[in-house]
Amino acid sequence: MSRDIYDRPHTGEQALRWAVCFLEQKGFEIEQAKHEARLLLAKAWQKEMIQVLLEAKTELEQGIWEKYALFVKKRGSFTPLHYLLEEKEFMSLPFKVSSDVLIPRWDTEVLVEEAIKLMKDEEKPRILDLGTGSGVIAISIAYYLPQAEVVATDVSAEALKIAQENAKNLGVSERVSFLEGSLYTSLIHSQVDKFELIASNPPYLSAEEMTSLPPDVQKEPTIALAGGKDGLQFYWAIALQAKNYLAPGGHVLVEIGYQQAMSVIGIMQKWGLNPLRIIRDLEGRDRVLAY
Repeated sequence: MSRDIYDRPHTGEQALRWAVCFLEQKGFEIEQAKHEARLLLAKAWQKEMIQVLLEAKTELEQGIWEKYALFVKKRGSFTPLHYLLEEKEFMSLPFKVSSDVLIPRWDTEVLVEEAIKLMKDEEKPRILDLGTGSGVIAISIAYYLPQAEVVATDVSAEALKIAQENAKNLGVSERVSFLEGSLYTSLIHSQVDKFELIASNPPYLSAEEMTSLPPDVQKEPTIALAGGKDGLQFYWAIALQAKNYLAPGGHVLVEIGYQQAMSVIGIMQKWGLNPLRIIRDLEGRDRVLAY
């Protein structure tokens, strides 16, 4: 019989058993429930995972249990795990996340790795990140390319606050400028007018795809996911003005949905971005288009 959420377990071990049972009842697979129960207990207990496992038989304070029970209950209602943890690793770096930003996915690391490869031999590359969200692209590039100067734009003031905090925490604030506005619109406020690289992971889900998202993804910002009726709205806007902001010999990198390559290639070529390369992710799916 499952323990009622308000009936306090005495130890961390008992709390974990309750949490796993609760999440299983909400439809989580057993291994996922175990993994997430441990992560959430570590967050509530403010301990490293190894401490949680070593001290599992230790009695939980009432306040810790109440906090943990609330985390588990929210997760059972499909609040994204990383919103509860308030952090997501990306490119081996810790990034703060909140419900104001899209949770970073490992697929986007493909774009960042390509950007680093293209720019590593440049003396002082200027890089533009369109639609930065939590800042993972701009900040990761700045972190791994200490010679780079990065400008990052986003239409969401709330997202930019998170991105600025991440830049500060990772020590790159002096080399990453954040501007509020959709895509290129805020660049009138920038000291840089030409870039060696333009990068973007734009919203690219179609209207149909937006209706069939998993319940936890539905709780991420729509503005960071929805790419218009066919999912291609932002590629048109990026491609239209890209050459106005590219330095001679400059590059463009855009993340794409795994079925969008040919459609986005057509858009990019229409505005003179040719030839293009398709870069695949670790699962062999089309993931990034490179100009």
